[in-house]
Formats: sequence, C-alpha cells, structure tokens
Amino acid sequence: MKKYLQNMMAVVFLTIFLPYTITLLMGGRQGIHQEEELPALEYQVLHRMLEENCSWMEDDTLKLMAVLYRTECVRSGAVSDSSELSYERYEESYERMYEAVVHTRGQVITIQGEYRELPYHEVSAGRTRKGTLLGEAFSYVKEADCPEDLQSDQYLQISVLREKDIKQALGSVFDSEHMELRRDSAGYVTELICPEGKWQGESVRNLLHLPSSCFYMEPVDRGIRVTVKGDGHGFGISLYTADRMIRDGAGIPDIIQKFYEGAECITIP
Repeated sequence: MKKYLQNMMAVVFLTIFLPYTITLLMGGRQGIHQEEELPALEYQVLHRMLEENCSWMEDDTLKLMAVLYRTECVRSGAVSDSSELSYERYEESYERMYEAVVHTRGQVITIQGEYRELPYHEVSAGRTRKGTLLGEAFSYVKEADCPEDLQSDQYLQISVLREKDIKQALGSVFDSEHMELRRDSAGYVTELICPEGKWQGESVRNLLHLPSSCFYMEPVDRGIRVTVKGDGHGFGISLYTADRMIRDGAGIPDIIQKFYEGAECITIP
C-alpha cells in the first residue's frame, strides 16, 4: 500500500511540474510568461533598471525609476539594440521591473516643455541642494526638505581616518588643526580650505571615498573622525524620500514637482 501511494505521488508530481520544466528549458523566461515584445526604447529602460539595485523599492517607486531612465534615454538618444542587452544583475526582481516598464510605457518627464537632466541620489542629508550650484542651467533643480531621510540606515556613517592617509589622498598641505569647511544651505561641503591648500567638497568626497560631501571632520586621539550624512551628491530626487512619499499615497507628479521646478509627466508615442 505504501509503495502504491509513493507511485501515485510521483505520477501527480510529474503531471503537474514536468510540462512547466520542459517549457522553461525550451523557451526560457518568455516560454513561461509570454511577455509582450516591447520597442527598443523600453528594453533599454529595463536594461538600465536591471543594472542598478532597485530591488528594495516599492512597485510604484520602480515606475518612477522607469520614467526617469526613459527620459534620460530620450534626452541623450542612447537606445541600444535590445538583442545585445544582458539581464544578469538583480534578476530576481526582473518581473517587478518589467511590469514597471510596461505600466509606464512611453512616459517621460519634461521641464517647461524640454528634456533636461534629472539628477537623483539615494539619501539626502535632510535637505536636497540648489541646482544653481551646478550652474544656472540647472536652476530647475529645487532645494527641498527631506526629513524622512533621517530614518534611512544610510543617513549617518562615522569613521576614523588616519591623518597620514588623508594627507596621502589630498596632499601633504592638508592641515587638520587649521582647516575650514565651507557649506551650502543644505549643509554639504563646498570647499575644504587649509592655509596652503583648497579642495572642492565633491573632490574630497571622491578622494576619501565618502558616501556624500555632507561631512564633518574632527581631530581625535586616533586620527580624524569623519561624520557623513546622506548617500550621493544631494541634487534632485532623494530616492529614499520618494519611496516614502509613494508609500503614503503620492504619485509621480507629486514627487517630480517637489524636486524639479516646472516638471511635467507626459506620454510620447
């Protein structure tokens, strides 16, 4: 009797799962899901999403990213042959990202009727930066409060660096006892000034491999304690805040208008 039941279970298993397995092996992902064939632009958007870690985002935040990527592809004219695209990274989130692309098909963002660069970053230091710091051409990038970002695990990072390592990265003229950090209105360092040297805040960030240029430096017994707020350059959309806004019911128009002056979401053919 026991052997009979085992044989029956084996037959049931093969009946249910064997066709699925064969279809998967023969047809790959599309053999199961029968995806709609999309225009090259949409596959380029999907490729961009799969190249970055968007897996932590809400489904509607993924839609926002699809619109941002599509806008940049249209603005720059960078549309690749879909047959050459690779979907290896973050493949576990493929279905969610594919749906985000399909549901926003053709949607792009314009600034006062034109395609413009749309900067964004992971987490602000609590407030995003004025676009005019990048030049007058970026005056549409707004300074916006983002108190939600203080709740992010990436908001605050503290480390202690040896002064000799800082001097090796910045140059021997770095002087921790006589340094001055100049900041913009959002708290990001615009210049680090020593008696015999001066560096742009973003240069210091890159040379010391800091998450953002909103940093504070304080001499301590073991070296220089560096406290960093935020993750990214601080311009445009804070993705963490956008994700929280979406969870609270905001739509894409609400988000883009918070961070970009004169922003509008439209649909192109």
